[in-house]
Amino acid sequence: MRPPAILSFERLYLASLGLSVIGWAISWPVLSARMAADPRTAGFGWLLPAGLALSVAISLALWFFVARRASRIARTIAVVLTALSVLRLLLNLPAMLNGAMPPLAAILSIATVALGVMAVMALYRPDARSWFGEDFEGDAA
Repeated sequence: MRPPAILSFERLYLASLGLSVIGWAISWPVLSARMAADPRTAGFGWLLPAGLALSVAISLALWFFVARRASRIARTIAVVLTALSVLRLLLNLPAMLNGAMPPLAAILSIATVALGVMAVMALYRPDARSWFGEDFEGDAA
């Protein structure tokens, strides 16, 4: 049976992924129009669905290996990607505050990152550490 921390991770991580997909759906028309309007990117409209598919596939693979297979490598990758998401959010903060990003997109972005951070934090609770085969002092069991 999976510990409560892993169940929390699973719910928070999948909620973050769901919000991310909603954000993609909301932003899709604007991104697609921008790509089509620029002659340099007009022929690359296929990148949007490919990017979404790749993003979802990576996220689902990480979820599976962390929540179902107790992979420490997948946990580390999830933490690194979450840290990069926090960095991206901080770098986009000036654009959000200047109104360059629609308010709904900004709210979804902040919520997505917050859920992701809470999800990876759950991976370091004591019951999650035992799931990954670690003792409570952090040494491998």
